Amino acid sequence: MEPDQLLPSIRLLAKELQISVITTKRAYEELEKEGLIYTVPGKGSFVSGHSEELLEKSKTRLLEEKLQEAIILAESVGVSREDLERLFTVLLEDES
Repeated sequence: MEPDQLLPSIRLLAKELQISVITTKRAYEELEKEGLIYTVPGKGSFVSGHSEELLEKSKTRLLEEKLQEAIILAESVGVSREDLERLFTVLLEDES
């Protein structure tokens, strides 16, 4: 999306995606907190003129969160660190 592009209203997007308005509002709030969008009262939400650095930080943060979730899941089902590392290596090799 282009900087300063108007986003759909929260209600419209919720209806289109068939999800809760509350969920959509939370998503917009999170995007705004991350600096990816900004809101003008009475006008709507718009795409920020974000930099590549900001996008990279956001991607890295998301990846770190997902990897942390995987580590917690592995620990909860009794997978050792060594087995988890082996599995991760195998999965990386399969992607090549």
